[in-house]
Order: sequence, then C-alpha cells, then structure tokens
Amino acid sequence: MSRTVTDLPAQRLWDVLSDLESWPEWLPTVDELVPDVPGGPHGVGTRCVVVQPRLGRARWTVTEWNPGHGFTWTSSRGGSTTTGTHEIIPLADGRSEVVLGITWSGPLARLARALVGRLTRQYLDTEAGALVERAARPEPGAHPPS
Repeated sequence: MSRTVTDLPAQRLWDVLSDLESWPEWLPTVDELVPDVPGGPHGVGTRCVVVQPRLGRARWTVTEWNPGHGFTWTSSRGGSTTTGTHEIIPLADGRSEVVLGITWSGPLARLARALVGRLTRQYLDTEAGALVERAARPEPGAHPPS
C-alpha cells in the first residue's frame, strides 16, 4: 500500500486519476492502457488492457467506481486474482490523501506476491508520486492567476 498526502484538492486528483486513457502519458509504470470503450464513460464493468514494464499485459475490469473518490479493479490470470485500489480521501484541512493498494487472492496468490510483490510496492509509490505531480500541473488552457 502507498499513502501520500498532498495540498491538492481531491477533485483535481480524481480528474487526473479517472482519465484512464491519459495514464501512459504521465505514469512511468504504464506503457499502454486501452479501455474497451475509448473515451468513456468509465464505471463498473469497464475493461482495460494495461501493459506495464516488467509485468506485461493484463486485462483489468473495474469492480467499483466512486466518482471523486476512487475505483477498484481486478485482473485474473495464472491462478491468481489481483485487486488494485485507487482511493482519494479529502482531509478536514483541505488537503487530500492518495491511497493505492494491490492485493492477490486465489491458489497462486502467494507465488504472485513472491514474484512481483516488491516491484509492485515500488510501482505503487511511483504511481502515487506521479499522480500528485501530474495533478499539480495547470490544466491545459488554464491561465495563471493575475
């Protein structure tokens, strides 16, 4: 699990996180992401093919979609189901917390953890940092305050 607190508002983080097609542009852990319905709308049932360095190609299916707050998706292959969680928590002081997690279940879950657990933890930290960095950039077409 990766936890990052930022001064950014939750909605801005969600706007970046939920734009699945843009992930390969700003996320170094994703080489390609192709949803079954390009351009959305995305929600429960959305399927995406995701290609990641050192992890290869996987098909992910969104199982929970909570606009403004996060989503969960799963990918099954080789006797193991991987569940990825992406959560944005608004904090009382106006900041936000980004919480990303991965869990494995199934007969080969222990093997999956042993094979890619360390790499996955590194990816989660990288992804949380990249999300905050991308969300901190001005939106295209936005003008700086005068």
